[in-house]
Amino acid sequence: MNKLDLERKKNRILYRELFFEADKTFKEQLNKFKSDFSCSKCYSCCKIRYSQFSPADIFELSKQEDVISQEYIKFFIPYGADEFFTYEQDNEIQIELNNKKALEANKNYTNSVLTKSLEPVYFYYCRHLNENKCSCRDKSFLCDNFPNSITTILPEDCSFRGWQKLCTDKIKNEIAPDIYSKASEIQDYSHNFNCNGCATCCNLACSEYSYEELKLKAQKGDEFAKQFTSIFIPYKTLEEARGIFPDYVDLVKQTLDEDENIYFYHCPRLTEDNTCSAYEKRPGICRDFPDNPMSILPTTCGFYEWKEEVMVASMTLHAMTYIYKFYLEKIEAVL
Repeated sequence: MNKLDLERKKNRILYRELFFEADKTFKEQLNKFKSDFSCSKCYSCCKIRYSQFSPADIFELSKQEDVISQEYIKFFIPYGADEFFTYEQDNEIQIELNNKKALEANKNYTNSVLTKSLEPVYFYYCRHLNENKCSCRDKSFLCDNFPNSITTILPEDCSFRGWQKLCTDKIKNEIAPDIYSKASEIQDYSHNFNCNGCATCCNLACSEYSYEELKLKAQKGDEFAKQFTSIFIPYKTLEEARGIFPDYVDLVKQTLDEDENIYFYHCPRLTEDNTCSAYEKRPGICRDFPDNPMSILPTTCGFYEWKEEVMVASMTLHAMTYIYKFYLEKIEAVL
């Protein structure tokens, strides 16, 4: 394994570890907000609960010592089951019948779940609920921890919808602005470093888009594409680009997956002594480069030291941005 392979592997392992840690921290933060809410005893989660697993699936999982499935068998019965139902026998309940019976039990909530869920679901009810009274002496963790996910589709009268709404507010007004502020501090720190004139960014600008794709994006109003295509010219072949700086081209290529493409471009305004012939009139994408510490930079770049210093913090913020956007979209989809 050569040096470039080792560098790529190291960064991917680091990012994966940082991503998992950021996801864990984010979930813990959201779960802390849940403590501000408590069950209102509406018993909606006892009367009707949904799962992507069929009764047969749950039985098979329980045999593999899946604790959640074992608890489901103890407490919940699928809609559409007769009075003699057991998970061990006759557990092949048709989803159409199951959904129909759930609609009869609670039309509004069942319709809400069927509309918002991306996957087919089965509905269940608690065998211990009798006229809004729980006859079970030892409640299951399925009851005590409900809802166990911020993205659970909840009935309108469930008090934990307030938790979901609070989380969306916190993400939008506190978490996202804080991440943006920290990312801005990292970018501002780059001003302590200077271009040393290696001209790699001028000779080998790269994009995941072809020149034709960039031109099309520019026509549709993409400002970056407009600036990029107004300056840079594509190399005719990858080998032509490799002839300029083979190690850098190889470095960029090896950061990509097999099905990903990369296109290299060069600036015709660059002189033979690696200076810009239109420096004072250079566009924003040149003035702001590098605008992302996760950009691929050669060791010859004057900003490489900045990139190395802030790499971990930048990767963490990048992971957190992806995570909060993911959860925000999922929460808003179930509200």
